Amino acid sequence: MVKILQFVLMALLLVSTSGCGAKKLVGLDGTGFLGFGDNEKTAFKGATYPPTSQVAIAFQPSQVAASCRVFAEALVRLPAKVSGKDIENTILAEAGKRGAEQVLIGQSRQAEDDEGAQFLYFGPSKEYLCSEQCGGWKFGYSLWEEQGDWVNIGYKEWGNAGYRSEGPLVMQIVMLRCR
Repeated sequence: MVKILQFVLMALLLVSTSGCGAKKLVGLDGTGFLGFGDNEKTAFKGATYPPTSQVAIAFQPSQVAASCRVFAEALVRLPAKVSGKDIENTILAEAGKRGAEQVLIGQSRQAEDDEGAQFLYFGPSKEYLCSEQCGGWKFGYSLWEEQGDWVNIGYKEWGNAGYRSEGPLVMQIVMLRCR
């Protein structure tokens, strides 16, 4: 009987520490969400910097100064019918909160589900110079490849209050410190 009880307790301990449960992440509006990366690996764990009020934007790695280091890699979920101005405000607010001095915007795709605005962080484990590695966009690939068609979010759409996405979006970004 003691052996069976020990076995049951070991099994419960193993299950409770195996990471099977999803960590509840917090969305931009302060509410909890699960889904699309129900995984504590997508919670922000990067370097902590003081908030910034001015965040520059780049759409090409060549627009980033050689001294800039990537400290956060993220996929950003945005709701359907979001305006270009809302995209800009959402990303710049989060980047400023994290202390970014610049954000490099990657590609965008239609999201499979509309779960509101969410930032899903994937690293890096160590900061790196953007001039050496930016543009590879390898983080979060298993989630990225499950998304829908490509959507162009460039200079014409960014910050444009008249632009509205047809459906929910997923966008790649990296946040940079440049000093």
